[in-house]
Amino acid sequence: MTDETQKVPSYLWQFAQDQQVLSQAAREIDMYLAEIALAASVTVHAISARAKTLASYGAKSANYADPATQIFDSVAARVILFTTSARNDLVELVKARTVVHEHQNPGKRKFNGYDSEHLVITDVLDDDARARYPGLAQYLRTYPGLEIQFRSVAAHAWAEYEHDVRYKPGAYQDLPQDRKDQINQWFVEAGGMRRVMDDLFARIEQTLITETADTALPAEAVEADVEPEEVNDAPLSVETLGALLAARHPIAERGDKRSMESLVEQLATVDVTAVGKLERALAEVEPGYVAQLMDYPEATTGVRRLDDEILAAFTDRWVDSANDSNRTQLLQLRLRRVRGKFAIYSVESEEGTSPLMTAARTVRHLVALVADAEGVERVEIDGAISQRRENLNSSTKPRVVRTSRGAVNVASNLSRTAAEDLMRILVDRTAERRIRVIRAGDTFLAVHKDDGGPNRSTHHPTVTR
Repeated sequence: MTDETQKVPSYLWQFAQDQQVLSQAAREIDMYLAEIALAASVTVHAISARAKTLASYGAKSANYADPATQIFDSVAARVILFTTSARNDLVELVKARTVVHEHQNPGKRKFNGYDSEHLVITDVLDDDARARYPGLAQYLRTYPGLEIQFRSVAAHAWAEYEHDVRYKPGAYQDLPQDRKDQINQWFVEAGGMRRVMDDLFARIEQTLITETADTALPAEAVEADVEPEEVNDAPLSVETLGALLAARHPIAERGDKRSMESLVEQLATVDVTAVGKLERALAEVEPGYVAQLMDYPEATTGVRRLDDEILAAFTDRWVDSANDSNRTQLLQLRLRRVRGKFAIYSVESEEGTSPLMTAARTVRHLVALVADAEGVERVEIDGAISQRRENLNSSTKPRVVRTSRGAVNVASNLSRTAAEDLMRILVDRTAERRIRVIRAGDTFLAVHKDDGGPNRSTHHPTVTR
């Protein structure tokens, strides 16, 4: 050893030894953030995570008296979301599940257009999450923190270009001060445009996720003029729930046993303790439409899909029955996607205006109206509506509608498109002088009959919400 040999600082030596841990922690924070967003149906544009290189860590260390306790971004992540509201939702979700050392938005100090929420976390609260992500847990035990940045797509575009222009070697550094000041001012103005874009994106999101109050579909509701179908009174358990899942979502992976146990337990709190009660609660909920609203990735489990279908049926009641604050938070965010998307139809006739109904229930309501006026033969539609139950496939889950002219079997397992096609046929067949089907507040179908004249039926196309 010569006099020229320099001792490597212990913190730098440790960092060099921890490269595998750092890389694993970066991969796992990426996965953990994606898991949280998916659980709440928060749409993420992109997630990236990285571990500092040894050279970068060494250079930054020179600015600190005690780098081992003062550098919080040895591993850091960035999440880009489409809107500021989605960004804020995910920030709150992460804060509820971690120990937060610091939360700040540097843009609030700079006033230059920058807008990014920065969290430094020091631990994960959930023991199960620590077990799923051992590399992340080990990193948080060893290093003082992990930084996560949350930005909207508009804010990210601004920040990336501003950083590229101002902080990388290039033409900007060589400009005279007055030209630099001009560019700086343009970035401030671009920040104003960024705020306008964020606001417009928020308005678009709010329009797409329209909340309508009091649209729950209670399992105990008794529909007038509809005979109760045969009910499967087998008690709900992991086994019977698994059989229901296999029938309802035959392709999807079932999900873990604990998730199924939790679902059975929560169903009991809303007085759904038998398979038949659950089937009845879900009768008005179209699984494919729920999946479309939730925008699942392909690998979503059957138990998660069923959870969201129950949420669509019970809405706030399902949220309120959650047994812990984290699940309540998740369900509240997911509810925005399905609230008011099913019971959106009503029928105006000479008898008055119906309450809000689902598509399948609206078909049954129209069946009763038309059959009462013209007889049950007038409402029969091949494969969907018949006086004889055997004429309908059992997979259509026929319901019996009682009318003054006799009983009719009506398919209830209908997609929204199929139900609306049946509505058109039934409205065309009605003898009512006036009937109007309203969908989400707009006229969907209408028929008017002048004295002595034929029915005049019109279809009013609207954007499906």
